[in-house]
Amino acid sequence: MATAHGTDSFAAQQTVQQNAPQELSGVVVGWKHRTFARNIHLTVQSTSRGQPTPGTVNTHNLLMTRSQAMLLANYLMQLSGFEAQPPRRRGWIARLFG
Repeated sequence: MATAHGTDSFAAQQTVQQNAPQELSGVVVGWKHRTFARNIHLTVQSTSRGQPTPGTVNTHNLLMTRSQAMLLANYLMQLSGFEAQPPRRRGWIARLFG
């Protein structure tokens, strides 16, 4: 219940702010990935400083489906201006026996 002085609403607002997800921003300094069952585990390292030191690098672990990874990859390819290479045409021997 709120009081005339608003102390309860202030405490509730602080609780909401503490439980709210944090938005992080920075520069990507590294990443790695590995397959995890039918998903992809992506580890991204970022920093908000110009000269990263071990204490200023944040590590973010993301688990995504292969479909999500493909959508992200296509999106980044479009933004960067690169085009996906068309599949290489198989030679006539591979087509004959494949």
